[in-house]
Amino acid sequence: MLLFMGILATTSHTKELTLEFFKDKPRSFMKDFYISRFLDLDIKPQDARELIGDVHNMNYKLFYKFVDKVDDFSFTRVKYCIKLEAKYFKGKSVDCIALGLSAYKATFLSPATLVEIASSIKNQYPKLAQKYLLIASKSFKVLLSADDKVLINTFNSVGGKFRQEYFNYPLPASRLNLLANEKSFSQMIIKIIRDPKLTKLQKSILKFDSSNLSADANFLLALNAIKHKKNKDAFWYLKLSKKKAKGQKDADKALFWLYLITKDTLYLSNLTKSKDINIYTLWANETLGVKTKGILKEILPKNKKAPFDVTKPFAWIDVKSSFKSKKFNSYQMRKQEALKLNSKDSEPHVATLIYKYSLNEHYFFKPYFDELKDLKKERIALILAIARQESKFIPTAVSYSYALGVMQFMPFLAKDIAKKNDFKEFKYKDMFNPKISYKFANIHLDFLEKNLSHPLFVAYAYNGGIGFTKRKILQKGYFKEGVFEPFMSLEMVPNSQAREYGKKVLANYIIYAQDLGVDITIKTLLNTKLLQKHQ
Repeated sequence: MLLFMGILATTSHTKELTLEFFKDKPRSFMKDFYISRFLDLDIKPQDARELIGDVHNMNYKLFYKFVDKVDDFSFTRVKYCIKLEAKYFKGKSVDCIALGLSAYKATFLSPATLVEIASSIKNQYPKLAQKYLLIASKSFKVLLSADDKVLINTFNSVGGKFRQEYFNYPLPASRLNLLANEKSFSQMIIKIIRDPKLTKLQKSILKFDSSNLSADANFLLALNAIKHKKNKDAFWYLKLSKKKAKGQKDADKALFWLYLITKDTLYLSNLTKSKDINIYTLWANETLGVKTKGILKEILPKNKKAPFDVTKPFAWIDVKSSFKSKKFNSYQMRKQEALKLNSKDSEPHVATLIYKYSLNEHYFFKPYFDELKDLKKERIALILAIARQESKFIPTAVSYSYALGVMQFMPFLAKDIAKKNDFKEFKYKDMFNPKISYKFANIHLDFLEKNLSHPLFVAYAYNGGIGFTKRKILQKGYFKEGVFEPFMSLEMVPNSQAREYGKKVLANYIIYAQDLGVDITIKTLLNTKLLQKHQ
């Protein structure tokens, strides 16, 4: 604890941000983060205005902070309209309505009010007015009267509860075939199948020509067919999903499910040749006794010390920018130049510079390992698995939502952990120090594992929060007994980010745990009874 307090003390005293600080900083999520912090200070409107053009990604959170500082009526009006509750839009200007009254908000208005609002904007915004009228009708039959694009857009934007109550009726086969010609229908299919309450719609889309739809839509159509015991139709959808897959992981997913419904090990054999490492290829390798290929544990040779401070904000951005400005005649020349930066601490940075998908090389480093070596092997494996997915071990990583450091802590969570554990003088930039980031992760995982002990569920909670994991996954009946469990649940977890995150962290965890000498397999971890036990 004393050592930790010392680490914080040496990094916590920073000068107050000024406009001068930003002048030489490149546009980046890192700069956006510091702009966000600057806007929290007591600054002049002109100071805030000067930074608007420096923003890399203007999300709502950052925009609202600018609005509160720049003292501009047009900005204030935009924020007002976006945040306005549905019940106050009646009588507002047409532009304010178009800007702030989303289809989802519109579902909270009475039909009469919505019809009146639609009438007021129909000249300037005819398509939006039509959407409001469709919502006001609360009728699936009326929805079917709209043209294909408006129907799809309205269905996708009204929200789950409204769809369940008013739009859960069978799609006529004739209309289904017309909708299937629209690429945007893919998203509608995804929403239908991922909502367990839209059963009538699901039964009406069991078989049709989906060749214009995305790989993801076809994959979900396959799962829908499997649920209704239509494995022959599922086979066709899975073949199409594999063909249309844009990434190796999605192709592997389709292959794995082709194996599940046919039990033909040829599909597993094909998975062992994949260029990706994921839960599907790990399962295939384990089943067929094939060693997982392409795992690189370190990059050699290494210098004794990194040529830049890996914990200093913007240092890596500058190094990366300088490297990318150089022209290399070959990959080998590029690699040789990158290796000049290689050290024990900068190895993850070098990996991002030399990574090449076609080489089938997957980096499973254990950087800053001295900070973890005294922990249990399972905890070490989990921290490394999460860090690899979160930041690729870059200490100064900042996400679009301002998650910070190796372990990508949101500022509010980092601040809460610091406060509850009496870490005085904590500053957000402390999260760029891997020592502190790992320590915070260990504390947070202690909390998560008091409630969830399986690494898959802990991963869901790390990404989406423990409340989300309990309410939206564990209390909704996922990961119970079933013919295709736990794989069906793995694919049907409602939040797309958490769903894919969980699968990736689980694959990472298996690689790291086995490397550390833990007796573990993917089949053991994905045993349905074990999953239920650890919920």
